[in-house]
Amino acid sequence: MTTTAQPGPSRLFLYLFVFVGAALAINGAIFATGAIRWSRTLLNPSWSPPGPVIGTVWVVLFAFMAGAAYIIDRRAVPERARPARAVLIAQWLLNMSWTPLYFGLRNVPNGFYVTVAAWLLCLVTLTFAARATALAAALVAPLFGWLTFALALSWTTWQLNP
Repeated sequence: MTTTAQPGPSRLFLYLFVFVGAALAINGAIFATGAIRWSRTLLNPSWSPPGPVIGTVWVVLFAFMAGAAYIIDRRAVPERARPARAVLIAQWLLNMSWTPLYFGLRNVPNGFYVTVAAWLLCLVTLTFAARATALAAALVAPLFGWLTFALALSWTTWQLNP
């Protein structure tokens, strides 16, 4: 019988570096293009959080996703770990696409459409994470809550900026 060594802390650091570091790098690159000036011209609902709050929430959510990936690697049986990790990475990639599709293209409807897709995929991500480990699902659950809020925010922002 062969045993597979569980991933150590270096795997967690790798996930954090990729999930959080890439997000910070892409956002920095997009906002260096003048997208921040464009975003300030948009009408936003009164209940919209300030940009720095939104950015901070995303950093925390990406860190949670990195933690979920690590927990899946450490605790889930391989038959459940592989699909859970794949869906989690797809979720991260879709979430990452929001910034260039919204700010990069300066396109408000894109923000709504990508948020709808991310919200739907998050249901799948939660299901696969829960099948892998309850802790991984608990780390993904705040993402679903935030995407639900983001769905209302992006719809309202689109309506204010036809």
